[in-house]
Amino acid sequence: MPHSFDVAMGCLLLSAALAVWKRLGAAPAITALAAGLGLAGWDGAAALLRGAGPPAATASAALPQFPLALTRLSAFFLLLIALVSAPVALHAVSYVRRHFRPNRARAFWALLALFVLSMMIVVTAANVFAFLFGWELMTLFSAGLIALEGDSPERRHNLLIYVVMMHAGAAAVASAFFLFASGGATLSFAGMGAAALTPGVRSAIFLLAVVGFGVKAGLVPLHLWLPRAHPLAPSPVSALMSAVMLKTAVYGFILVCFVLLGPGPAWWGYLTLGLAAVTALLGVLFALGERSLKRVLAYSSIENLGLIFLGLGAALVFRSGGATAWAALALLAALLHTLNHALGKGLLFLGAGTVGQSAGSMELDQLGGLQRRMPMAGGAFLIGCGCLAGVPLLNGFVSEWLLLRALLAGPALGEGGKAFALPLLSGVLGLVGGLAAACFVMLYGVAFLGRPRSEAAANAPAPDRITTLALAALAAACLLTGIFPGWILFPLAGLTAQILGATAPLPAVGAVARLLPWLGLGAALTAGALAWRRRRRQAPTWACGLPALGPRMQYSAASFSKPLRTAFAFVYQSTRETRRWPADEPYFPAAVAYSSVRTTSFERKLYRPLAGWVLTAAQRLRRLHSGDIQAYLLYIFLALMALLLTLTGAGPSAATPRVPLGRSASLGPFSSQAGAPARRGRASSTPRSGPRSEISRSPRAALPAGKRRGPRERGRP
Repeated sequence: MPHSFDVAMGCLLLSAALAVWKRLGAAPAITALAAGLGLAGWDGAAALLRGAGPPAATASAALPQFPLALTRLSAFFLLLIALVSAPVALHAVSYVRRHFRPNRARAFWALLALFVLSMMIVVTAANVFAFLFGWELMTLFSAGLIALEGDSPERRHNLLIYVVMMHAGAAAVASAFFLFASGGATLSFAGMGAAALTPGVRSAIFLLAVVGFGVKAGLVPLHLWLPRAHPLAPSPVSALMSAVMLKTAVYGFILVCFVLLGPGPAWWGYLTLGLAAVTALLGVLFALGERSLKRVLAYSSIENLGLIFLGLGAALVFRSGGATAWAALALLAALLHTLNHALGKGLLFLGAGTVGQSAGSMELDQLGGLQRRMPMAGGAFLIGCGCLAGVPLLNGFVSEWLLLRALLAGPALGEGGKAFALPLLSGVLGLVGGLAAACFVMLYGVAFLGRPRSEAAANAPAPDRITTLALAALAAACLLTGIFPGWILFPLAGLTAQILGATAPLPAVGAVARLLPWLGLGAALTAGALAWRRRRRQAPTWACGLPALGPRMQYSAASFSKPLRTAFAFVYQSTRETRRWPADEPYFPAAVAYSSVRTTSFERKLYRPLAGWVLTAAQRLRRLHSGDIQAYLLYIFLALMALLLTLTGAGPSAATPRVPLGRSASLGPFSSQAGAPARRGRASSTPRSGPRSEISRSPRAALPAGKRRGPRERGRP
């Protein structure tokens, strides 16, 4: 590990320690956090651009069992963590000052530094224990940050769902790693790649990886926690969870399925493609049905993770078919969209937090007209929406274009159904892109355009300079990456070639990197000419003959998305209720209330029956808790007997050599003596001629030096 990375991790630990010191303010902790992020980002960029192979893992003397290694793949994700965490921490300065009291503010800064540190440990871990250690810490610290925002029964319920699902996913990930031991591999990633595994074990590892990392990524139907946890967290934490934490699942999936397992059968890729397509489509449809800024963005994260896994699945299919060049392009598109979504979604969650601070609400029906109140923040939010909608000259367009190019290369797999499966998924990608564009038009139009729908929105103050600077930094990153993508495309091309052992997809990458700067220049000149010749005129909006326009006369989020929700009504399945007052006046009521509660079919048909089964089983198991110590001792005895029977039935290991009768094998370095007798278990001594590694083969056990046999022992053999 580079020395500067050790210093970066030390700075993050120092930041957490300084944050809880009551006599100090937040400035020292924020300074240490910024220093740690800067050093980590520098190391990640240097290792990614250097293009060297994976270095040997190193560990500190205090924690030798947790080695860390900065490979080229981990360097990319380390750079991603630093790029997003820095503006998030800057935005949090203003957010914490307004939302938290001093005690909770200190806890926030400490947990934030540790949360970032845990994600860095995950992407730089060199063995299973370090990876799982960081994986669990990531869950615990994020749960602590969510709990800081408030305490209510609904919040505790949703937080419990988050923690339970994260631990279930961690169990699947741990099981996948430990299955490598069946092939004689060590628990270090360097040795696990050379494990001799049977096809069945390799497929079991892949399925466990899909479940474990799919829970963290929010793949359908494992997404239940995501729209519940992200809206509950403070806005800077929501930005980190969606933009960065979800990407650790992408890193883990690539590590297991591409680096450690190597090429696999084609059905691995097709299974990933199916889950990814369903995730992307349902994610954007659920986003269109929401009315809260954060819930829309949470479901949009599910959609974009589906697009990322669409690229990973295509790479698996191409790799199994021998088309490694196209596999490299699909993997590059997935990695690039990982970065693009991190920048765009971090920007939008911070923008949602800014709207909540200024307007006092994140409900779309309470917003409107914010572009005039906060032009800089509104412009940055518009760039983020365009990024995730795939608008050209923004970074999201580049990755989606490369993904489309890879899917259309399906005929490279040969003739038959394989040649048409991937091109058919390009239609899914187009449908998801169109629905995403409609979703973000709704989001920005209802929140920032039109007339204010509440008094708080009409009087919303502009954000301070620190908040504006954080939003502007991420917006500039989205814009520059969309116009000049070469700075990240060429390093990622080398990374994908190194992972797959193929040639880098330089022709496709070079064409995009050369063309987009010229398109950006042309767009800038066109916009400048139009602005110079523009003549501004103002006229009242036509109100259909009414005296004036009102907030209730404009489109709402529900009315805007109603045609699309009607077309996909089989997805939503809402429970509607209409109430009229008074009840005996159905035609001329004094007031009418309409409510619609949407519950996904996965929650009704999968999670609720599963939760009911678990609770029923737990109620039956409570009978075993009798409080009788004798019963508990009986349980322990039965468990030990079952364990002994299991170990006895397993028999000796195939790797253990069979020792002939009259001979014995070495006990190894853990024995207390050099050897043991072959008969009757008597201890033998080391001969005077020198130490021996084997037990004496003499029929008589040697006695220690200086001891002679007694008269009763002379006749014994």
